[in-house]
Amino acid sequence: MVALPLAGITLVVASATIEGFAQVCLKQSATVVTEKRRWLWLGIALFVLEALLYSGALRSLDISTAYPMGALSFVSVTLFSSWLLNETITRKRWLGLGLIVCGAALVV
Repeated sequence: MVALPLAGITLVVASATIEGFAQVCLKQSATVVTEKRRWLWLGIALFVLEALLYSGALRSLDISTAYPMGALSFVSVTLFSSWLLNETITRKRWLGLGLIVCGAALVV
């Protein structure tokens, strides 16, 4: 069994988290009447940061490991949308998120 670099895993998880917040920012830019540009530029800046972190992760992880772990962004988008946009998370969605986390854990 090959040990995966902790730094690469950390960067993938950080990039997935940042992507979740960036998605919420873009949603805000599409729905908020005022400050649309601020939300849009924040979302774009966060996507650039996410891409840089993910690229850093690829230096130490195989793409076949990093890409499936990137699915954790689905979890972060859902959690941030619930927390910041007051969207409802159904039981079915919680189950799906749990399966995504389990799948990402199996890749590691």
